[in-house]
Formats: sequence, C-alpha cells, structure tokens
Amino acid sequence: MEFKKVTISLPKALYDESMGLVNKGMFSNFSDLVRSGIREEFKELQPVIQDFDQRRVYNDKKLIKGVKQSVRESKAGKLVVFKNEKEMNKHLRRL
Repeated sequence: MEFKKVTISLPKALYDESMGLVNKGMFSNFSDLVRSGIREEFKELQPVIQDFDQRRVYNDKKLIKGVKQSVRESKAGKLVVFKNEKEMNKHLRRL
C-alpha cells in the first residue's frame, strides 16, 4: 500500500483529545486515528455520494457545452425566460 504524507492543522483541543486516545492505546498512533476517522466518514457518506452520483445530470464537459449552447441561443434570440424555479426545473428535466 502506497502512503502519502500530509500536513493538517487542528484546533489544540482536538489535537489534545486525539493524542489522549492514542496515549490510552485506542490507536497505535495519530496517523492511525486520522485514517480511522476518514474511513468512518467515507462509510457514512457512501449513501449520500451514491445518491448524488445517480441524480447528477451534468458532468463538467456537459455543463460547459450546455452553457455555450445557451449563449449561442441567446445571441440568436432564442432566449427562454422562466417565471420561477419550478418552471426552470421542469424545462431542465425535459432536456
């Protein structure tokens, strides 16, 4: 397993509490505690990430292409004006 060295800044109280857990033997060292915390965050975020990925309509290339297309349409006088967010969302879902 390849490792990358990183530098972080923490509030002193959080660092002290973390080192207390290391000193009690709950973690082998500070890096072990941080890795464990990141793994737990990833576990908790998985449903959110999956939901986001499934609902995500645009990636960066699609977004840029869409913006450019909108600019061309606007210059050509094909501007669409929405009365509210609901109307806009309805239009975007049809695209």
